[in-house]
Amino acid sequence: MLRFIAAGLLLTLSHVPVLAASSLCATPEQATPVRALYATAKVPPTFMAAAKLGIPEALVASAIAGQQAIGTTGAGFEAVWNSLQDWADATVVLLKSGYVFEVRGRIPAGAPSTKSQFYNLKQDGAGLGGHLRPDLVGAIYAVDLAGAQGPLRGVTFLDAAGEGIFGVYLPEGVEPKPALAAQFEKTRALIAGLPRVCG
Repeated sequence: MLRFIAAGLLLTLSHVPVLAASSLCATPEQATPVRALYATAKVPPTFMAAAKLGIPEALVASAIAGQQAIGTTGAGFEAVWNSLQDWADATVVLLKSGYVFEVRGRIPAGAPSTKSQFYNLKQDGAGLGGHLRPDLVGAIYAVDLAGAQGPLRGVTFLDAAGEGIFGVYLPEGVEPKPALAAQFEKTRALIAGLPRVCG
C-alpha cells in the first residue's frame, strides 16, 4: 500500500510547474514595502514578513538581499546541506497551515535516492529525519537579521513558487557562541560563492 501512495505522490509532484527565476525576485514595487518593514529596529524572520505582507518568502529575501540575505538557486542544495552538517547545533523550522514545528539538534547527512527524486536523510536515533526533494527547491537564502529576541541567523529553503519549505537556524535568543557563528558564516560564504538566484 505504501508503495502505491509513494508512487502516486511522485507522479503528482513530478508535474509541479517550475517557475522562472525572475518570479523569485522582487520587482522595485514589491521591494518597497519589504525594505520599509526591515528598516525598523526589530525585524521579523523572512517567513513572518512574507505572511504579514501577503507575498512569497522569496520576494522578501530578494528585496533585502545584501548583508541581510544572500541567495542562490536550488541547484546548490547538496552543497548547502553538506555545509549545514558542520553546525554544532541547529533548529529546523517548518511551517504548515499555521503550525510551527521545530526540531533542534545536528543536521543529519543525506544522499540522493537511487530509485526516486528524494534525498534521504540518514537518521541515527532521535532527531531530524525524512526524505527531501532538492529538485523542488527554487532558491536558498542565508539570512542574518537583528530579530526581536536577538540575532536570527539561518538558511531558508524556498520552492519554485517562492514559498518557504523549511529553514535551518542557529538557536534563537542570545548571541551564539563564536564557533557557531563561524559555522553560519562559512555556510553563508558558500552560498555567496554559488550562482545568484536574482541578478
